[in-house]
Amino acid sequence: MKIREIILDFTSLLDVIMIILFFFVLYSTMDTQKAANKAKEAEQTYNQLIDEQQEINEKAQMDLERIESADENAAANQKALNSFDKGDFFTFRLEVTEQSDNWTLSISFGKKQLGEVVSKETDDVKGSIRGILEKSGFTADDTYLCILSYDGQQYGTSRAFDIIDKAIDDIQREYPNLYFSNLNK
Repeated sequence: MKIREIILDFTSLLDVIMIILFFFVLYSTMDTQKAANKAKEAEQTYNQLIDEQQEINEKAQMDLERIESADENAAANQKALNSFDKGDFFTFRLEVTEQSDNWTLSISFGKKQLGEVVSKETDDVKGSIRGILEKSGFTADDTYLCILSYDGQQYGTSRAFDIIDKAIDDIQREYPNLYFSNLNK
């Protein structure tokens, strides 16, 4: 028996397999890149949602603390309202001297005169008001309702009111439970 030699040539088959393998690697890399981009976008969205949720949680916590604080202050506020109903409240009365820039701020509690702040005697309106409040025994923890009354048609009232209103705003930072209402007579 004669043995024949068989020669198989796989070169073209190998070329086809290499081309298929090349395109497989190329397309899988492109899909991987797309998947990586989508993953980065998802991560950014996730981080943004986490930040938004933290802001919402912080705001909710602040609202809860404000509500709890309001509950704690409810008794003091009701007591201040009851005192106001009985006439126990601070009255700040601004009187402007006719045709001048001089004014007097009279401070009373109920029917009792506590003191006066006179424009020509002091440059420290806030300190003078605070001194009168301290002499009356008022502390930062006390809650009182106050009325600032004035005649807005008098000459010089606007300038005097601005000075007194600024002083009262500063005092309210120190005494957060001191509530003012303005009354233009």
